[in-house]
Amino acid sequence: MPKQSRPSKQDASGNVDRRAILRTTGTAVVAGVAGLAVAETISATSANAAPGGNFILGQSNDASPSTTSLTSADDAGATLALANTGSGAPLNLKEVPTPASQPPLASGDLANYGGDLVYAAGGTGGPFIGFVYTPFVANQLVPITPQRVIDTRNANSRVNITNSVGNLDAAGRLLAGHTIVVNLIGLATGATAAYCNLTAVLPLGGGFMTLWPGGPRPATSSINFAAGAIIANFAVTGITNSSTAATVSIFSAATTHVILDVTAFAVGAPSQITSGLSSTSGQAAAHGQQSAQAAAGTLPKW
Repeated sequence: MPKQSRPSKQDASGNVDRRAILRTTGTAVVAGVAGLAVAETISATSANAAPGGNFILGQSNDASPSTTSLTSADDAGATLALANTGSGAPLNLKEVPTPASQPPLASGDLANYGGDLVYAAGGTGGPFIGFVYTPFVANQLVPITPQRVIDTRNANSRVNITNSVGNLDAAGRLLAGHTIVVNLIGLATGATAAYCNLTAVLPLGGGFMTLWPGGPRPATSSINFAAGAIIANFAVTGITNSSTAATVSIFSAATTHVILDVTAFAVGAPSQITSGLSSTSGQAAAHGQQSAQAAAGTLPKW
């Protein structure tokens, strides 16, 4: 039986579309004008699609300065659905210059500025550029089962104090005018803030305590107390993070026992909370990954 030729693709005017290519090994069979199969040998790397031309899969396509639009009238599905069944991401946005050096985005535009995803929204005086909600640019409050981090009345409850020598007296009290550094690394990885209860227990004199992330001490108080009091106050503090620690500092103007309880953290994702401390489900494996990143020094700074 004689081999039949493949019909050519023609447009409405009868012109042949020579992009209708049948590939067989290293040879391209292109439909001829008369419908006869004509063999052409092509190189392994075809030229990029030019504006107005076909999109070539598996190669870099240069759209020049042209804008390519894709529209659909389907009410039931997305106009464009991307998937990668391998290990790669289905979409990668090339970084563009920061907004200060970049022409304003149009309303509805999505862009990658320095690794952060931003979106332009319209409105009077707009468009306005804002970061898309991701763990890298936004935090959320995640409550935990309240944890007693330190209680200086008990030697076993002082283990999270990293600099107890010289800052605690023989009874374990924080000395007047001294600062202790408390490590929260067992509770969360890369958290930006801790929600705490700070308690002064039987201070030897009136004074105050300050809870803060570390570094130069601010001229503020987190709790004020009288001699012999047992008094607690709610406080929120930032956290100083490193690959091995997540610390806060406590200063006292008078010698006193100190209790610090933590009730919640501000984190980019619930997976940063140590497994078992939060009611958020499915976070154990993700927290292990976050901890490994922190140990390697590659945890993003939220």
